[in-house]
Order: sequence, then C-alpha cells, then structure tokens
Amino acid sequence: MYDGSFTVERRNPTLISLSDHRMKAETSSGQSNPVKPSKTHNELHKELLLAHKRGLVLSSRSELQQVLERRKRVQTERQEGVQGRTPLENALLRRQQRQVEREKGQQNEQEEAQFMEFVRVRQNLRKIHSALQNKVTNA
Repeated sequence: MYDGSFTVERRNPTLISLSDHRMKAETSSGQSNPVKPSKTHNELHKELLLAHKRGLVLSSRSELQQVLERRKRVQTERQEGVQGRTPLENALLRRQQRQVEREKGQQNEQEEAQFMEFVRVRQNLRKIHSALQNKVTNA
C-alpha cells in the first residue's frame, strides 16, 4: 500500500512510470466512480438513446453559432483565395481586368459614335426641313 511518502527513484523512467501507475491504481481502487452509479446520469443516457432511436439529434450548437461559424469559414476561404494566388494567377487576373476595361472603353466609344451620328442625321433633317419650309413659304 501507499504510505503517503514521496521518493524519487533515479532509475529507468519506465520503472518510475510503472510504479506511478501502481500507486494511482492502489489509491483509486478504494474509491468508486461517482458518475456511473448516478441516477441522473443513467436517466440522461436513457433519454439520449431514446432520442437517437426516434431520430432526434440534439444539436450541440445553437443556430446562431452555426451561422456565425459558417460566415467565418466563408470569410477565411475568401482570404485564402486572395492570398493563395500564384504569380501566374495574379498576372492572368490583371490581364483579364485590363481586357474588361478595354472592352468597356470600346463600348463607350461605339455608343458615342452612334450618338454623334444621330446628332448629324438630325441636323441634316432640320436643314432639309427648313429648306422645304422656305420653298413652301416662298412659292
């Protein structure tokens, strides 16, 4: 039996650990497990088994916690996506952005050219209309 005194053995570490396990086994053998014979523990265990049989899974986290964790996971994935790009991916992304800007610029130029053509045609129609008006009033 363990007498309560502490002695340091400077032998093989495995021998020390074995003797420690023996001391723990001797001291704990007199005490019983306080959780196992508990009525509330047994009742909770039965309730969990019944819930499991019925298909009711008890969520360990609230819905709010789950949503917050999902948001955090999505945000970290986005950050990793930005930080985890290779130099080639960065170059391709810059090239794509420049190409999109060029396309927007060309589209704006085309729209402006169409507008200017519309203005010219309108001015020509005004001149023709005013010339016809002058002929009608002079005749």
